[in-house]
Amino acid sequence: MKHFLLVVLALACGAVLIMGNLYWQNRTGQTTEDPKVESKPVSAVAPKDTEEKEEKKEEKDLTANWPKEARELYKKRVEDDEAFKITIIGSLALGASEGGWAPQLKEALLSAYGDSIEVKIDEWDTTSVEFVNSSDVEDALEGAPDLVLWEPFTLVDNSNGVGPVQNHDSILIFDRKLHEANEEATLILQPPHPIEATYYPLDVDELKTFAEEEGFRYLDHWSAWPDDDSLADYLIDDQDTPNAKGYTVWKDYLEEYFIED
Repeated sequence: MKHFLLVVLALACGAVLIMGNLYWQNRTGQTTEDPKVESKPVSAVAPKDTEEKEEKKEEKDLTANWPKEARELYKKRVEDDEAFKITIIGSLALGASEGGWAPQLKEALLSAYGDSIEVKIDEWDTTSVEFVNSSDVEDALEGAPDLVLWEPFTLVDNSNGVGPVQNHDSILIFDRKLHEANEEATLILQPPHPIEATYYPLDVDELKTFAEEEGFRYLDHWSAWPDDDSLADYLIDDQDTPNAKGYTVWKDYLEEYFIED
């Protein structure tokens, strides 16, 4: 009997040990699987981060370089579901009829801003004085543009005996008429293309100084052109307008300004 009880006790102890081991393996197996369960949400975070980056990219302000008043008016036009009107004005150096920088810039602006803007190009073979004292001004201001980018005939003026003082007076007259048409409008000035000359660069320097003193935004695209003998490679023979290579330099500078990348 004593031996029988010992055998039963031994069997019971073995059973307890076996059950305890199985229980421990089961608990251990659950613990090792837990990290796999916890790791699943991590993979789900990646698409969300990607979406946030895409949203930030889409929300990037393309008008970041514009004057403050122009940026605010653009946002207002978008909120009101109206097109922001841009007019590009200047001499034949715009190349409006021959694929120059102006039509190339227009295409880039429409591609970047879509239906939120309208772009008009007006070019004339005239001096600044003749321009502001003719019906050309009314044609340029048709539709009451919100922003005007003007190359104020500085090179034509220089070639026709119109001095910087008269040129600057013409700019002030045009600016007044612009704000009569649209009191919220912005006028941005830029020089014509650079050429190899003695007095013309001085007129451009005075235009830049005048713009700074009067508070006009001045786009100095001359910084993008070569300042050595290779400049001739960017102009037609008589230097009246740029060639295709020069148009590209001019357009690229303005595109970088008007469309923040």
